[in-house]
This record gives sequence, C-alpha cells and structure tokens, in this order.
Amino acid sequence: MNLEQRIKNANKKFQDNDKDNHAHFLNLLENIHNNAWDVIEGKKSHLAGSEFAHALSIISENRSVRGELEKDKVALETQVLGDGSLLGFNKWELLDPGWDEALLGWLEHIECQAPFNSNPVNMKIPNHVKINIAGDWGTGYWRNTPLSPAENVANAMLAKDADISIHLGDVYYAGTSEQETNNLIDIWPDGKLASFTLNSNHEMYDGAFSYFEALKQKFTQQNQCSYFSLENDDWLVVGLDSAYYSDKWKLFMEGEIGEQQQSWLKGLPAKKGVILLSHHNAYDLNGEEQQKLYKEVMEQLKDQNNQLRYEQVFWYWGHLHNVASYKPMSFCDKPVYTRCVGHAAVPYGNATDLEKATKVSWYETERANDPDIPVRVLNGFVEVTLSDNTLKEVLIDENGTIKWQQ
Repeated sequence: MNLEQRIKNANKKFQDNDKDNHAHFLNLLENIHNNAWDVIEGKKSHLAGSEFAHALSIISENRSVRGELEKDKVALETQVLGDGSLLGFNKWELLDPGWDEALLGWLEHIECQAPFNSNPVNMKIPNHVKINIAGDWGTGYWRNTPLSPAENVANAMLAKDADISIHLGDVYYAGTSEQETNNLIDIWPDGKLASFTLNSNHEMYDGAFSYFEALKQKFTQQNQCSYFSLENDDWLVVGLDSAYYSDKWKLFMEGEIGEQQQSWLKGLPAKKGVILLSHHNAYDLNGEEQQKLYKEVMEQLKDQNNQLRYEQVFWYWGHLHNVASYKPMSFCDKPVYTRCVGHAAVPYGNATDLEKATKVSWYETERANDPDIPVRVLNGFVEVTLSDNTLKEVLIDENGTIKWQQ
C-alpha cells in the first residue's frame, strides 16, 4: 500500500472515530492549504505548517498544490521565500512529497503516545567545558556528491572536539524507528563526555516512541528522560522538552513544556547564568513576536520576590530552519540573549525578511556553492565555551569557519 492510500485509510478511521476533532483538523489543513497558495501566488512570504501544505489535497477533493503546479509548469524551479524556506518539489523543499510521511505519522498516533518520563538527570560538568549545539540536524546523509549539509556539519562539529554535543531535535520526516537509527543514532557526532538530544514536533509524529528508544540506545546519560540539566559552579544548562505537551491539534507546531517541567524548572538552583535549550522557538524568526513558550519558561526562572534568579539568560532553539542572533532583550531588568540555530541540515536560502529586522544582529547570507541547490546558504551549528564565570559563543558554518561570535 502506497503512502497516499495509507494516509486516506488513517484519515477515514479518524473521521469515523472522532467527527468533531476531525472537522477541526480539516479546517486547520484548509488554512495551511490556502496559505500555501497565497505563498505560491506571491501574496505571503512565509508558509506556516509547511509539512502539511499538500495534506488537504490527499484526503479531500481539493485541488492539488503539487499537481496543479506541475501541470501548469508554474514555480517548478526552486524559489527562496522571505524566511529563507525553499519553495519547490525537491528533497527537503516545502513541496517535497516526503513531508507527507509526517501527516501519516500524526494520523496514526493521534491517541497513541509514548509514556512521559519525569525523572530528569542533573549532570555535573567541569567549570571549563565546550558544548556543540545543532538544531534540526536529522535529515541523514541523503547524498554523497556533494556531501549532504548534515554530514558537513557533523564533520565540522567533530573537528571542534567538544566535551558535550546536544541536538535540539527533529529527525525527519516523522521520527520513525528507521529514521532515528539512520539519521541520528548511527551518525550523531558525540561529545567526549556526553551527548544529549531533545524531543521535537517531528518526533511526536511517531508518538515519540522511537525518540525515547533512541535515548535508551544512544543517549544513555539522559536517563531515558526528554529534559535534563547540566550544572557547574557558575552555569546551569537546561534542556527542555517543548514538544510532548505541545497542542497536537495544532500539529505540535507550537512549543509548551507542561506542568511537570514548569515545577522542575522553578526548583533548579540559582547560578550566575542559565542556558536554555529547546526545540521550539521562543520568538518568531524576526525576533519580534513573543511565543507562548517564552513566558511559560521565563516565569519559572523567578524567585519568591519576583526577581530573576540568574544574572543573565541565554536561549538557543531550532524548529525554524534558519540561523539568527538577536539583540539582547530584557526580563526583570536582566539581559536575555536569544538565538535561532535550526540550520544544521535542512537546505535554506537567504532570508530577505531579516534584512530589515531590527532585532537581528546577524544571520547567514553566504552561499554554500552547492551545485545541486545553487540558492542554498551555509548550514552550521553553535559552539558554547564556559570558562568559570564567562561564556563565549561562536556560530560556525559547515566548513568550520567562524561566522559570528560574542
């Protein structure tokens, strides 16, 4: 049975078992579908919920986004949207047929999710430690010549010889057992002391079953828990699961951490600084629009006097397939430094929306000289070095070149 027929069968089962929520689901898909046409016709510059842009065409009689464009020979060449997304039919582009696997996974796991483990590890780390962080890296090594961006980034990470390496989540297309094995477990560039990986919307499409199995097989220092903390004398590093309690009726696209993590986060010790790690974003790509996740997390960092328990906050997230360093923001009169680093593997282009984004200090614009994807700009990761009470952050591209640092 092919993928589309499996999706139709799963959708029919959903419709028969839960008519009300199915109607809500169809409305959501219709909004995404219409948004896709607005993007294609140049009315909008961003395609939200891109993994599901073709979904309505599969499960209803609505006109097919891919089919119509292919028939009319419209927009067949890859276009770069304002947020850097690539509009096209090739692998990892917005209309790549492979994204339909995310829809299938969601439909097959609507009421079937792995148990949530609420026993997080608190690991002591050296006062001098180097940490590599990469977001949305789980594409696997999908081509050999030239090397895929994920392999280039992995090689660059290994060359930096970090003590700890952390993946911010997303194994594509749907975090299945095979994809977790091939695209993460077998090839992740380990740190010398430990490696960690966060949960994500794509891994929730498999009900997070394969994600938690990956923790058992590969990321053993996580204690089979999707959130964790690392601690030395001056710094606290906090890995959050922003996906498990994300609203499934919004396709796990908006981050939430749930009551258990909120309580745990509120009880963590005060340090000079805290480094937050999540899959989902706390702000939009432009750094303008605060997301629900931001307030949900930041409120837990206050003490009984409503003051921030840390002198400064750093927050790195993925989810948006791009990289941006934002100007410092303020919370309780303390600086908050935020970074989008979801650019470790998925091809993306120069995000022209960021040219006039006043909150953005730096974003990647340099072409990767990719013969297969000429518009692709360089993928990369972030290196954070803690040395007693100081922090140095360096954004590094897939060639190992330093692009931005502070």
